[in-house]
Amino acid sequence: MKQNKELFLTILISFVIASCITILKLVTKNFYLKTYIIPFTFLLVGFLILIFYLKIKKNKKSWNLLIFLSLILLSNFIIKIDWSNQILNVLLLPFLINMFFLKVVNEKQEINRYFWKGIFKLFPKNLTLNIKELSNIKKREQKINTSKIMNICIGCIIGIPIALLIIGLLTSADQYFHSFINTIFNFLNSSKKWDSILTNLFTLLMYFIVIFSIYQNAIKSSLENKTEEMVTKEINKTIIKTILIIINSVFILFLISEISKLTYNFLKLPTEYTYASFAREGFFQLLFVTLINFIVIIYLVYYTNALKNNKDIHKLLISLILFSIILIFNSYYRMFLYMYEYGFTILRLQVILFLFMELLLFIILIKKIWTKLKNKDSTLFTSIILTTYIINLYFCTEPVIDLLNKIILK
Repeated sequence: MKQNKELFLTILISFVIASCITILKLVTKNFYLKTYIIPFTFLLVGFLILIFYLKIKKNKKSWNLLIFLSLILLSNFIIKIDWSNQILNVLLLPFLINMFFLKVVNEKQEINRYFWKGIFKLFPKNLTLNIKELSNIKKREQKINTSKIMNICIGCIIGIPIALLIIGLLTSADQYFHSFINTIFNFLNSSKKWDSILTNLFTLLMYFIVIFSIYQNAIKSSLENKTEEMVTKEINKTIIKTILIIINSVFILFLISEISKLTYNFLKLPTEYTYASFAREGFFQLLFVTLINFIVIIYLVYYTNALKNNKDIHKLLISLILFSIILIFNSYYRMFLYMYEYGFTILRLQVILFLFMELLLFIILIKKIWTKLKNKDSTLFTSIILTTYIINLYFCTEPVIDLLNKIILK
């Protein structure tokens, strides 16, 4: 009985949410809002209604994700979002909604390196099974009363001709009603309008199936309560040492070059160099270098046993992090020289925020390597990334850029 109630309620809320999305798509002209943000928003609202009405035990630690999600979705309705952030929203929101849905109904669920693999746990997983469940609602004592169907058919055969006769008399008696009935028949005879109706019905059906399947998978996941063990790969530590020594050596050469370039050219290189060319060149390349360093360090720290009982790798990784931090400050210096001359843009401000986020993450990695921080620090990583992203959404806008340019360029 309880399962039937849960299934019926899930169907009802899924249908209501799908209908709201379909209607708002007809009213809203903004493609980005009606295609992505409105469906994501209603999907989230519907799930919250569902889990509260079903009184599912909720993970209190998941509410911080709901705050982040709400701020991201709200930003699209109160400020004009740049196209770059619109693309990022489309990519990021499915991950965040997936994380929240799975975490809120699973008390033991933690955000870890395996959690990101769950993007397909809600959809399209078990799609055909969930569709089949739609036919499993209790069929009122299992058998349909065929005599009732026959009586309905007989009633239609008798009632429709009588209704048509009455309509004919009323239309001849009332010109306004005649015009109203003609409007209805003209609408029904329009092939374009029928095409539109069929298209919207198909859209409604697709939204309903997707939403219902997502809700079903999320609710069912609360019964699994699986916790995956953190397994690290065995890796040859001599190979890792060699790789890290080579990479660090490259950064030592680069650092020597930078010091020479910005001082008295003690390397006696013939290249003509000005601060303008220094500010313009290589900024995004340096950004990608720090990103590569971050990926290498994350992989070695979290996915391998490289740090286990090996002080040399500890030192080499910390050296690589320190070189990465120097590159970040180098990038900042170049960017601020350039912006002082040419001003801010949304992209330049986004890059500054990204570099600041990287700096914080590298500092956490130093703490991780130095003090052997536990694997639960992934929650801290997620919070820093999402906080930076939300700052980016609300501040990387044209009004803010105009204000910064007025202050800096004067």
